[in-house]
Amino acid sequence: MKTLLLIILTAFISFSGKAQFTSAELGVDGLTCSACTRSVEMSLRKLDFVKDVKMDLDNTKGVITFKTGSNISIEKLAKAVIDAGFSVRYMQATFKTDSVMHVSDNYCFAYNNANYQFVKVTSSDVKNDVVMKFIGKEFQESKEYKKWKEGLKPMCNGGKNTYYVTL
Repeated sequence: MKTLLLIILTAFISFSGKAQFTSAELGVDGLTCSACTRSVEMSLRKLDFVKDVKMDLDNTKGVITFKTGSNISIEKLAKAVIDAGFSVRYMQATFKTDSVMHVSDNYCFAYNNANYQFVKVTSSDVKNDVVMKFIGKEFQESKEYKKWKEGLKPMCNGGKNTYYVTL
């Protein structure tokens, strides 16, 4: 019984303090000109947690740097792209932590009132700057999301919003 409880407690870890998302990279479908790129950039810059945005028209992506200590909203990032008239092709974010996470399939951790559940990952220890790829219809092209959809089953506790991520 004690072993089972220890397994459950270590499988669901909550981060605070120095742990935080520091940046994100978004692939943006539909960027064809500098005006399109500027539209997405300005939409992202309106978010209160965004420090800087660097758009790359050649590779149709943007790199967003977050303000230190800010409450990051993954949904708001995707919505800003959609509100500018485009769609998210992919989204990945860098999570900085001093703690070691032993991630495995369905490993969950809580951060800023949300749960993050790893899917289709090999068991490994990660620390420092962990780049997580977000899985979901608002974070991927529909054909890519269809490949993942069947395997997405919520395993995290706490009734919080759950994001599916992979390495």
